Amino acid sequence: MDLTTLMMVAVLALMVIFMIRNSRKQKADREALVSKVVKGANVMTTSGIFGKVVSIDVEENEILLETTPGTTLRIHRQAVTSVVEKPAPVVAAKAAGTKPATKKPATK
Repeated sequence: MDLTTLMMVAVLALMVIFMIRNSRKQKADREALVSKVVKGANVMTTSGIFGKVVSIDVEENEILLETTPGTTLRIHRQAVTSVVEKPAPVVAAKAAGTKPATKKPATK
């Protein structure tokens, strides 16, 4: 075997090792996330929606997520991106009961 062939085999072996290592790390991260998603946990979905887990249906792979009081969304379990330690802050304007500022249309 020549030196070029040995180098190619070595690079290929390193790529395979790093791919296996990366897949194991991603699997461990997924398992950690699944263990954190329980009833009552505050989570964020892939689309950026924050909410509180109301119930989990393992057989159907669905989660009922309460985004605001009285509003629930039915989402797929894999749509949960992360568990949020603190609930999302309420916008000050909504809490105070005032109307948010609106932008006036541009005049020509």
